[in-house]
Amino acid sequence: MANYPLLFRSNRLPAVAVLQKLLNRGGARLTVDGDFGPRTQQAVINFQRLHRLKPDGIVGPETWPRISAAAGLPIVDCVDIFDPLLVEDTEGPIKRAGGHPNLLGGLCNGVEQAVSMILSASPSNVFLLRFHGHGAPGVAGVAFGRGDTGGAWDQKSDIDVDTLADTLPLLSRLKKIFGPYGCVQFMHCETGKGPQGLNLLSKIAGALGAPASAAVTEQCGLGMGNLPF
Repeated sequence: MANYPLLFRSNRLPAVAVLQKLLNRGGARLTVDGDFGPRTQQAVINFQRLHRLKPDGIVGPETWPRISAAAGLPIVDCVDIFDPLLVEDTEGPIKRAGGHPNLLGGLCNGVEQAVSMILSASPSNVFLLRFHGHGAPGVAGVAFGRGDTGGAWDQKSDIDVDTLADTLPLLSRLKKIFGPYGCVQFMHCETGKGPQGLNLLSKIAGALGAPASAAVTEQCGLGMGNLPF
């Protein structure tokens, strides 16, 4: 098994554009626009039927490995595990799918710790880098933890539009890990919401040289299948 993205109708993501390219290799003739609309959904269903998979139009743990076979598209995850729900809903599904998430929680300088953990694994040609945790407009928690402070937002353990002067130099060290289709997703609640969210994503995309997207409403968990981008 292999780790997987979870993609379905109404998603508008860089990862969907990669999916469309992969489907086009099989003759789907989709417009590569990153919009998981009805034609992309039907192409997924056609692929699933051809390969005797459940024809639900959702790209997940069974369909993604078949579509991406031999494409060499590694996925890297960082999970803030201070919340038991994130252990159950995110860490668990990733591990069951053969992934090896980087686990953080309750750490000062959590962003630096996350970057160091990612680089220590020496990944290359990364297709998707995902951060999982709690957030707010323009804020993505990386390693809040509970501790004595109750999960303070000021211990350099979040990626925050107001502290990008400190975090962007750290994140920019990850630029070298991405392949030609590399992208970043923040699976936190509301991180991409409003002007602050858009500003955060724009600055991060510029620093990493890769498209960045984030949830605008509820927190996204692979177990919940909740991806409100």
